[in-house]
Amino acid sequence: MNVTKENINTACDEFELLIPSAAFVALDLEMTGIHLPDCKELLDDTPAMRYAKMRTVASRFNIVQVGITMFHRVGLAGDADGIADEYVARTFNVFTFPGKGQQIILDSSAVEFLVANGMDWNAWFRDGVPYLQKNAAVALKAKLLPTESGETVALVDQLAPKPPMTLDRPEDTALCAEALSSLAAWWNSAGPAEHQLPTCNSYLRRYLFQECERIYAHTPGFSIESRVPDPSKHWEKKMVAMRRSLEEQEAAAAVDLANRKENYRARLGFTRMWNALTASKRPIVVHNGLFDLLFLCRHMHDDLPASLGGFKELIGELFPGGVFDTRTIGKQITVNDNDGEKKEDEEPIKRPMFPELRLDRLYALCKSETEAAITTAAANTGAASKLCHDTRIIVTFAEGHDRYLDSTKAILHEAGYDSYITAFSFAFMRRMTLQQRGTRGGGGNSAADLLAVNAFDCVGHLADCKFVLPLYRSFFPGVCLAPGTDDTVHHTTGEQQHLLTGFPSSFSTSDVLRLFHARPVVEGADNPQVSVHWVNDTSVCARFSDAVAAVVLANFEA
Repeated sequence: MNVTKENINTACDEFELLIPSAAFVALDLEMTGIHLPDCKELLDDTPAMRYAKMRTVASRFNIVQVGITMFHRVGLAGDADGIADEYVARTFNVFTFPGKGQQIILDSSAVEFLVANGMDWNAWFRDGVPYLQKNAAVALKAKLLPTESGETVALVDQLAPKPPMTLDRPEDTALCAEALSSLAAWWNSAGPAEHQLPTCNSYLRRYLFQECERIYAHTPGFSIESRVPDPSKHWEKKMVAMRRSLEEQEAAAAVDLANRKENYRARLGFTRMWNALTASKRPIVVHNGLFDLLFLCRHMHDDLPASLGGFKELIGELFPGGVFDTRTIGKQITVNDNDGEKKEDEEPIKRPMFPELRLDRLYALCKSETEAAITTAAANTGAASKLCHDTRIIVTFAEGHDRYLDSTKAILHEAGYDSYITAFSFAFMRRMTLQQRGTRGGGGNSAADLLAVNAFDCVGHLADCKFVLPLYRSFFPGVCLAPGTDDTVHHTTGEQQHLLTGFPSSFSTSDVLRLFHARPVVEGADNPQVSVHWVNDTSVCARFSDAVAAVVLANFEA
């Protein structure tokens, strides 16, 4: 479902109603930029250093789209041979546009990327949904609906009273004095039910409202309002005073309250969905989602904390159900390498399930494995995919949320679609890891194990992945956003890392890799696998496995 300011209230009503019962919620964002020249990512960045750079970026650029997908677990279906996870998906692709007074900053490379991927910029500029930070939303409610909650009343009490307006120009003083004199004469007479004050600018109208409030605040039956005689000229407003009975005043007050509530809802916009999301305490799913969280917290909640530790506390407060990253989880899943050679008494050779951790590649493999498992089960040959696991995930789209059944609209880098394939991939990984680890870590291939995990306990076996998000181009494997945690340098068992410095700045990655090749060069010869990452312009980190270390180091010495 595409969400703009035309249907945001309907979308929010549905979202608020259903999110408390969601099994999990996946998020994805598209932004107007994620790179700044003075915030270049370096391999030796600590998580705290990287956070400081990303914090600056998230504070500078804007959000174009927020994709939100709710997966509701509707049951487990199957037969004695196995059961499938069944979900109903609801996806909201929300165009979010900053409110009045906020700057819009566009990075040309980000714009070019989004244009190439079909971004509807007219929908963003023309129909984008407004949003407010937490304090701005509270202040707005205090202004429009001051008696709605204790929080807003407390805020009103804290606000310093504004000094009364005054007039400096003699002609303004004369005009307003005449208007108030004429108003008093009308009120004290048995004249008509309404009286129109002289046309004037907005400043003078505010002054006249102030004086009418001062003079007639406790006068029964007195009422005054602004009207727009011609909607095409909304700036031309008329002030009209009225005599009203008690019943008319009560009816007018009810209409005014309804209008203020509608105004409040309209100006909140996406903030309603954000508030429902953070209040739900449901597990949040992202893919490589550190930037997504930073942008959301910065634009929907408040200015980002100065330190990484402060950000971890904030994430724990906003998302107590945990944040799970499909890139982190996918990196940990291994399967038996059926093509590898092993002796009968040896453990099976393991390989990563996902050779590539890009979102589209993750989803493609999860989807193909799910389809293989469903096809196999339908043929009554067992409910396993080619990975020898029961990976049946059945997803149906709720009414009004079937946009991505149309393949022409299932476009990568549309936030809604990316959030959907993130949710699907997580559902697959959740089931896959449950079968490998079990509800208590001992394997969970039986129907009883699968049934043991209900809609509100669907991530307990992924506790080691909770709040762990990846960091690109870093010695650190990722950052743990659990409050109070520390982050450690990456070390992989069976792997060596060597820091090499002093290269000419003109050297490229291929120049460095050639240093690890055999000498003399033999046509068609295989060279050991070496991974090179630049730390800065003259230093690299070279990684290779212990199994090839002797050859690699010998080549380098030669």
